[in-house]
Amino acid sequence: MRALLHGVDEPLEAALRERGLELVREGEADRFVTCGPPPMLRSLDDLSVDEWTGRFCVWVEEPFWALQAWLQDVLGRGARGRWVAITTTLGAQPFPGGGADGSAAVALQTLVRIAAVEYGPRGIRANAIAAGWRERTLPAGLDGELAATDTPTRRLVNESDLAAAVLWLLGDQADQVNGEILRVDGGYSITRGSRPDPSTDSRWTK
Repeated sequence: MRALLHGVDEPLEAALRERGLELVREGEADRFVTCGPPPMLRSLDDLSVDEWTGRFCVWVEEPFWALQAWLQDVLGRGARGRWVAITTTLGAQPFPGGGADGSAAVALQTLVRIAAVEYGPRGIRANAIAAGWRERTLPAGLDGELAATDTPTRRLVNESDLAAAVLWLLGDQADQVNGEILRVDGGYSITRGSRPDPSTDSRWTK
């Protein structure tokens, strides 16, 4: 299986290659994967203009233009396409400090749903993965042990978890899955994941 990749996530890229997915940065590919940067936590009163616009640029604006180019290619060839967007659970449940990334995740997930509606009749499927906390990309100051305790599976997400979900959504077995937001977080976002992090940052614990 071959997929066009946009964005940088080296651990996930390695996990996808280990599972047999051929990833390319240019050229024709019926499958398309977009990924964003590691999550950032910043309280609303502390966000700078550059941080706000920068997060939207890498999470939404750049993936959109890459998506548009891919759509034009796939539609022009009359191919059946699959788009999987890696987002974050910060868009699924409010979390202290998640204003920028959560807003960007919702924006990208909206594009996924619109693509599913607009191009589903033409053989294109679009879905998003809302990834939970990953050990390799845990934001500074976040209590990883607490996050694992608050997760029903009692562990954080790893790249293998995400790779398995990506490959399933790219494959034919998920043909009737379209416009969905698949949470890969061990159940964290439906349990106690919204409670403030008891870190040394008093902004979220007052």
